[in-house]
Amino acid sequence: MTVSQQGFSATTRVVVFILPSHTRDLGTPRRTMRVFKCIFSGVEVFCDFDRLLVTEDDVVYVLEGKYIEIGGEDYGLATNADEDAEEGAVAEGAESTKQRVVDVVHNNRLTETCYDKKSFMAYIKGYMKNLNDKLKESDPARSAAFVAGAQAFVKKVVASFDDYQFFLPPLSDDANQEEAILVLCKWEGEVAKFFFWKDGLKGERV
Repeated sequence: MTVSQQGFSATTRVVVFILPSHTRDLGTPRRTMRVFKCIFSGVEVFCDFDRLLVTEDDVVYVLEGKYIEIGGEDYGLATNADEDAEEGAVAEGAESTKQRVVDVVHNNRLTETCYDKKSFMAYIKGYMKNLNDKLKESDPARSAAFVAGAQAFVKKVVASFDDYQFFLPPLSDDANQEEAILVLCKWEGEVAKFFFWKDGLKGERV
């Protein structure tokens, strides 16, 4: 017996359900950009607008940086000034003004600073104490985990101290550098990994 003999039409109907706009693309949520500020100085330290942010030892955010080239743009001015100039000469002039910088440092206006192991330990002990005191007031349950994670991370830094660079965010003239967050950086090949104290930052969505 065929389908038509059963009294049914052989034509297949396709029903399409159209979802409201607010229920579409549920698998690809829109990425929210956050600006992270130092809880002591209030200055902006970094923004996570274009890359993944991961956590290490439950105490530091890790942000990967890479080399970029800046400068060298003439916006067509050189060509307009001398239309008869050879194309190669214009390109060479623009190329000579380019600089190779690390994007995380450049985009967040970080300034490199110097520490030897002794001065770093003096700074980090004071910073960890100040941060832990603040945690005891705002989030006592977090204090023990912070101390354990911070000690583990600092131990790794000290073990390969010469591999690290140190950076400061753009501080105001009256800011206390000893209280400000210190950004650490370690290179792995051509990738620069920047470490930011998670509990020393406040993230704001923008």
